[in-house]
Amino acid sequence: MTINSPTVNGTVSLNKDYLLSGRCITAMFRKFHPEHFVCAFCLKQLNKGTFKEQNDKPYCHGCFEKLFG
Repeated sequence: MTINSPTVNGTVSLNKDYLLSGRCITAMFRKFHPEHFVCAFCLKQLNKGTFKEQNDKPYCHGCFEKLFG
């Protein structure tokens, strides 16, 4: 289990063979548009605060506790 805190980066970056531009969140060694960085279970946006990671997937605290707690 890893607890992460995403950082915001406004530069152009590479994410899985395509360019990502505009406002970005860096988390789990990848970059995401904020609206696409969501909990793997409930799909709630995760751009604020912290998240938990399991099997290389991000989860909100509530879903993480329900699934893995």
